[in-house]
Amino acid sequence: MNDSDALLTIAEIAATFAGFAALVSVLGRRARSGRAVHDLLRLRLVIATSLIVVVAALVPSALARFELAIEDVWRLAALVFLALVYAEIVAFVATYRPVRESFQPDRVAVAVAGILQVLVQIALITVLTGVAPALDDALYVGALVAMLCTAAFVFMRLVESTFGQIVGRDDP
Repeated sequence: MNDSDALLTIAEIAATFAGFAALVSVLGRRARSGRAVHDLLRLRLVIATSLIVVVAALVPSALARFELAIEDVWRLAALVFLALVYAEIVAFVATYRPVRESFQPDRVAVAVAGILQVLVQIALITVLTGVAPALDDALYVGALVAMLCTAAFVFMRLVESTFGQIVGRDDP
């Protein structure tokens, strides 16, 4: 596998987002009704997405150690990655459902994350079905990058939400 370094670097970046998200929650915790719940959901999403990227970035290297055919490595890795993505979606919906009436959804974040998730799923399903085996590694890494972008975007929305009231929008 030629992508081991890239996969490990992506895993490191994703873990960093999780760490920063935890730091933001510690530094910026405030108790506004509804907003604290919204921020907790965002924090959970950043951490879960980051952890999925970490695991998904490491899975191909682990599978390759079993001397499987490279096509099988990418297919199995895509299956694991896709299962993690669907588990995250189900868990997020289950967590969001009881509190959805307490705040307005962040429509921009929903749209951006939704588009990125569609791209992730298309890439992984393409790998899983073996439609373009020559592109398996590129599609897989592309899916990782899209998930990383999801974590980064939700993280930025979390920072804005957490500190938006502390630092006025007019402040430099």
